[in-house]
Amino acid sequence: MKRLYPLSVLFFTLFYCNGKNKIESEKFWQNKIYIYKGEEKILLRGVNIAHTAKRTIIPWVQREDIERLRKFGLNFIRLTLFWSAVEPERGKYDKNYIEKIREILRWVDGLGIYVLIDLHQDIYGFHATHSNEGDGPPEWARDPECPPFKDLDPWMLNYLDESVSCQFESFWNDKNGVQTAYINMFEYVVQQLHNEKGVIGFEIINEPWPGYEWNDTEKWENEKLREFYNKVIKITRKYTQKLIFYETHPLSDFGYPFYLQKPDGNNLVYAPHIYPISAFLGSQSQTDTLSIFNKHLEHSLKYEVPMLVGEYGVAWEDPEAYEKVKEQIDIFDSNFVGSAVWSYDKSSKYDLAIIDDFGNPLSNFVPVIRPYPEFLKGEIKNIKYLQNELTFEYEGDYFVLRCPKILDCFIDSEKVSEEQIKISKKKVSVSWRWKDTKE
Repeated sequence: MKRLYPLSVLFFTLFYCNGKNKIESEKFWQNKIYIYKGEEKILLRGVNIAHTAKRTIIPWVQREDIERLRKFGLNFIRLTLFWSAVEPERGKYDKNYIEKIREILRWVDGLGIYVLIDLHQDIYGFHATHSNEGDGPPEWARDPECPPFKDLDPWMLNYLDESVSCQFESFWNDKNGVQTAYINMFEYVVQQLHNEKGVIGFEIINEPWPGYEWNDTEKWENEKLREFYNKVIKITRKYTQKLIFYETHPLSDFGYPFYLQKPDGNNLVYAPHIYPISAFLGSQSQTDTLSIFNKHLEHSLKYEVPMLVGEYGVAWEDPEAYEKVKEQIDIFDSNFVGSAVWSYDKSSKYDLAIIDDFGNPLSNFVPVIRPYPEFLKGEIKNIKYLQNELTFEYEGDYFVLRCPKILDCFIDSEKVSEEQIKISKKKVSVSWRWKDTKE
């Protein structure tokens, strides 16, 4: 037995330490303005799934549609969930809905794709019939004393109408206990899904509206919204230290001022949306895009919290769709800021879809499919994209280049065949071209 004891200790040590190291290498965490996976900075680049789920509730995707994202070189999904689906009756959670979501989460296992659970809402769950918008809160969570919904067109005008603002006002004041119910629902989602390997975090709420205070948001942001965020963060930390994503009011998507201070806690990610008004009214102004981005980046730098653009994009039928999206993704990537384009849907179903009915990328998605520095152990010196060329310079140990399978990639003019290439050279030039045949 004396001879076996050291062997057993050695076996235990090797088994335990290897297991622990593997767990640590899979861990996502925040360090100042970067998201880390293990010891490496990671650039998350992906898609939202999916706009059409606002009506179907369960996203349209099948396993092969998730696998297609890997071919496109992407590593990130912002997955929409809805309060009305989780809790269709007050206090009664739908386990079948959660299990269907769980099935999607398990499709990403082994693909190198990571999922953010997004508790989505638009116009407090009312249905805007002109555009098929509106999702989130169930009917039972509405304040019956508020004015009736007017169904204005375009749909976002409903936010400015008293009917929707009144509902949010009741939510922020926890009238009839609706905010408490939301926090309880969020806790249930975290409790059910935080152990899924593909899940890296949870987003507290999509595009929170200030209610009656939309014209002067500073007090609302740093009292009601921040207090709400702190409550949800505290509840979430009972179960997991995974990343928690937050944003401010949706008018900031277009460049309007915001004043939100970072909520309490760590492992937080600031996740604004960027939709330059000029992109939808005609020719997109680079000044507009950069101005909106820089306003949000100021929050990231001031509070030393990572930033990830949770939504961006334009209509696929826009004749300048390629140029507009390329301008946006160039800005994000050059700052090593993660992003998720809106939305991974088919063109016959939605005007901001990014693939056709056969799964091919549309012009508003093509610029996103390109090589990028996915992992980095070191410090960034320069990231610059031209038309079909990336220059990357850093200091440190190495970086890992991700090359989409549907592209031919070249490092300093030499063709590479791997999807992920570990590179220790401190400055490289990467070019690419679309393959002649589909794989």
